[in-house]
Amino acid sequence: MRRILTIFLLFLAVNGFAQTFKSGLLLGVSAAQVEGDGYGGYNKVGAILGGFTNTEFSKKISLQFEIAYIGKGARKVPKPDKGDLRSFNLRLNYIEIPLALRYHFKKFHFELGLYYGYLLNVYAEDQFGEIDFQNQPFPFKNHDFGGLIGLQYEFIHNWFFNVRSKNSLIPTRDFNNLDQNIGILNKAFNRGWYNVDLNFTIRYQFGAKN
Repeated sequence: MRRILTIFLLFLAVNGFAQTFKSGLLLGVSAAQVEGDGYGGYNKVGAILGGFTNTEFSKKISLQFEIAYIGKGARKVPKPDKGDLRSFNLRLNYIEIPLALRYHFKKFHFELGLYYGYLLNVYAEDQFGEIDFQNQPFPFKNHDFGGLIGLQYEFIHNWFFNVRSKNSLIPTRDFNNLDQNIGILNKAFNRGWYNVDLNFTIRYQFGAKN
């Protein structure tokens, strides 16, 4: 963790020494689910808080590095009026480091990249009480690695709205895929559990705009 924080502070400090690097802060929310847990829908809301720095390779292409706290997980709300008493609440909190290649078109940035996440803590409960996943045979892994695609729009000078879709590329938990509506290949390989989330953030970039 100290190494991650040190890297982040160094990247922010670069903005004060080189005009080719621009840094800023981001704040937002995630809507998340876990592919494989048997529950569908982006029903788990989490906070996103962090910072970024970027550099331009040309007027059209730039690379952005970020580090942020993000809440992920899954949620199933019971519906007693319909006879459904099942509930599920899973909180997965990460320190996440995305790296995105961006294409600029007017005030829009189109993003494609990868991310790495380090798991801080896990909490889960269902209708029967708390679930201690980390002391079971198939705990959540400490590391999450995935891909992202996004779109960013500058709505005011140096203020941006960003939306992203992200998906784990490797299982975050090596357990049976419990989803009913999955493809034939997923059923055949029984791939495990994956993080899937949508991110909505407001970003402020210091200094001159891109």
